[in-house]
This record gives sequence, structure tokens and C-alpha cells, in this order.
Amino acid sequence: MKNSSEIMPELIGSNNFVNCEISSLHLDSRDVKEGGVFFAIKGTNLNGMDFIEEARSKGAKLIVSEELINDNDVVHCNNLKEFLGKFASRFYSDVSEELTTFCATGTNGKTTSVETYANICLRLGKQCGYISTIGKSINGKGVDEPSHLTTPDPISLNQSFSEMLLNGATHAAFEASSHGLYQGRLSGINIDYAVLTSFSQDHLDYHKSLEEYGNAKRILFKELKPKHSFIQIDSEFGLNLYKDLIENKAEVFSVSLEKKSDFSASFNKTDDSLEVSLKSPYGKTEFNLRTISRYIASNVICSIAALSVEGVKIDKLAECASEISFPAGRLESIRAGKDICYVDYAHTPEALKHALKEIREFYEGEIWCVFGCGGDRDKGKRSIMGKIAEDYSDHVIITDDNPRNEAPQKIIDDILEGTTKSENIKTISDRREAIKFTLKEMAKRKSMNIMLLAGKGHENYQIIGSKRTKFDDRGILLSLTKS
Repeated sequence: MKNSSEIMPELIGSNNFVNCEISSLHLDSRDVKEGGVFFAIKGTNLNGMDFIEEARSKGAKLIVSEELINDNDVVHCNNLKEFLGKFASRFYSDVSEELTTFCATGTNGKTTSVETYANICLRLGKQCGYISTIGKSINGKGVDEPSHLTTPDPISLNQSFSEMLLNGATHAAFEASSHGLYQGRLSGINIDYAVLTSFSQDHLDYHKSLEEYGNAKRILFKELKPKHSFIQIDSEFGLNLYKDLIENKAEVFSVSLEKKSDFSASFNKTDDSLEVSLKSPYGKTEFNLRTISRYIASNVICSIAALSVEGVKIDKLAECASEISFPAGRLESIRAGKDICYVDYAHTPEALKHALKEIREFYEGEIWCVFGCGGDRDKGKRSIMGKIAEDYSDHVIITDDNPRNEAPQKIIDDILEGTTKSENIKTISDRREAIKFTLKEMAKRKSMNIMLLAGKGHENYQIIGSKRTKFDDRGILLSLTKS
């Protein structure tokens, strides 16, 4: 139980505010408990104002609304979204202050960086929990909890940190999406290490412009004031952000695959892995990674950088890094007879280009790119991804991703606009049939061929209309290669 005046001092003196003991905080009226506080916030699809009566009937002691309404029991809080993080942090006794926190943002690479940090921590004997796009884990044990948002709401985030602490964790790693940063979901959170993994076009259906998208990413480094920042400077945005932070005397380190930087690396190929030679302010070291992707390696280096600043010897970090496996659907390889297939979450132009380039760098065979684009999302990237697929692979099969409420053929047509529509490009709307067709065509060739099955990665569902059905790229590949 906590005192409402201590948790929400900004509301003292507001109409209908009462000083009382409260038991819980809620954004979903269905979860409200006796003595709890219900925050009525307008979301993308639903408006909390419509559920005030349900929250009241379930015993909410206080109801706080971001809209001013004529109700003698509702407290108005202007800019409630900005304050919610602070309220939640106070309710959970500023739990993030008790943990060493690692937060990654970026167009691609957030999940790999977060899970890598947590996995290395565990190998070092440090208890660590993480929250990622894929799921949640506490001290190496997965939590059976659905992951709907890359960055949870402030109440859920603080609740997760509290759960980690109660289970003995000393470290926590989590992702910061541009949506989450823009909506203030990390307000009130202590951040020890903040990472920018990459930057390129994405989410322009939400942010409207690349500049607005970048400004959302900047919030993590400029407004939330992490103790240490690690910036991947190979994008123009990353380089400019790094220079800005340096000028403002922030504690910041650069990471690059291409430029002179604090943490830089060179690579050698060995079978299905990389030999990494890393240079850093803390010394030089070498290690192997179980991936063909230098961009995944870059995310690992960001995690190593944070832990080296924490005081762990660089050679020990290298040893731990060589032992880790990577998150599901991140250039995950599956053999298909003489051929090889890679399942990857690449759903942005940059990610698709990088995945195809890394495959081309490793193999001499023909590359088959099977991908689609999500419906009701950034339409501007569709033709760009179509061009990239054609430029960096030998064969392109355009298929459905998660069409949602758009006509699948319209999405495919948008992708085709970026291509020459050559005979090496085929469209097969049904994703399972597209995978099956590609496997058969690859098998006909005498030499080894490589498939990149892109867009869905770890996802085990497909959204058509408003219906979510079971669909797992990896599972389908395994079933088709065994049949």
C-alpha cells in the first residue's frame, strides 16, 4: 500500500483528489482491483474514458483522467502520459534505481543487444532480467507472458523491474522503441547504459517524417540522461547524435564497423561464424561469434562496451560472447539438403539490405529472397525494399507478411513499384506456398542455393484482417525440409 499524495504530489490541490492509501495502478479497467488507481488515457484504438464506470464498479479508489470531464469523482491531470512514468516509479519505490539498467534503441538490433547483454551478465555470475520484443526473462528463465509492445507501459515496466529485484536480479536490460520514447513510457526510469544500435527509415506511418522519428530516438539520450551512452555512428543520424552528446560533455562512446571509433572491429569468416578482432579503450581482444552478420556483431559489441565500462575485463567479456546464442529469427539458419535457409526479422530497408549483403559475403550460391511488407504500416518503405531485394539477390519471391486490413495484392503491387518486374521476380501471396515453391526451385539446382526468409523472424502468427492465426516461418521450413 502506498500513499496517493506521495505517489502523485503533482495532483495535490486538484479537484477531486484525495489523500488515501492505494493498492495498485491500472491502465486496463479489466484488471482494476479494490483500492487501486485507474488512469483513463486515450490510446490508438481505445479510450480509457469509456471504461471509467467499469473501473469504478471494480473498486477503484482514485480515477485520474487526461481529459477534463464533468465527474465529481474523476481527477483531471493535464499531460497524464508524461506524469504516468513518475507515478509508477514512485509506487514501485523507484525500483530502477536499485538495478543496473541497460536500454537499447535503434531501428534494428535492439533485441539482440538487450538479450546479449543479459546473457553475458549471467555468464559473469550477475543476475539479470530482460524485456525484449520477443519476450521476458528473469535470471535466465523465460517468463510465460505475452509480449505485445517492444517497450511496455510505465506501470508494467516498473512492475517487471520489481519482479526482477525480488528474484535477486542486480541488472536489467530492456528495449526503447520510438513509440515508447515519444509516449513517455520511460519517464522516471533510471538508465545506466543507453545504446543506439542503428538508424534508418521505419515507423513513418506513426512519426510522419524521418526527422520526427529521429527526435523520438534522441529522447533516450538527451532527456532521460543516461549515465553512459554508446552510439553506433555508421549512420548520419548516429554520427550527429554522437557529436551532439560529446559537445554537451555527456559520457559517451562511439561504436563503428566502418569509422574510427572507441569500439571498432575487424572480421574473418569461418564456416557459419565470425572471428572478431575488437579494439577498445579497455584493450584489444579476439573472439568467435555464432553468426555470419557483422551487424549482429555490432550489437554484441555495444553490450560488451557497456560491461567494460562497468569494470569487467575485456578478455573475460570476449570469452562470454563466444558462448552465447542469438535471439530467435535473427539470421537463424536451417539446412535444406545441400541448401541453407535463413529466417530473419528484417522488416526495414536497412535490415533487409544488411542481411542480403552478409549472405552474399559468405556464400557463392544463388540467393533467393522471400519477403513481404506489413499492412497498415509505413507504406513508403515497400518500393524501397522491393528495389533492395532485387539489387542484392538473384531471385525475389514477394509474398504476404502481416497484411492486416489491407488487400494483400495492393501491398505486393507497392513492393513491385521499386523493381524492374523482371522474370526473376515472382509473386505468391500465400506465404507457405511461397516458401514451398522456393525450396523446390533451389533443390533443382546442382550447386548450393541460399534462401533469406525475411520479415517475421520470431513471430509465430500471421495477421490477416483482424484475425491472428498460427504461422511460424521456422516451423514451416522445418516441416517442408523434412517432407
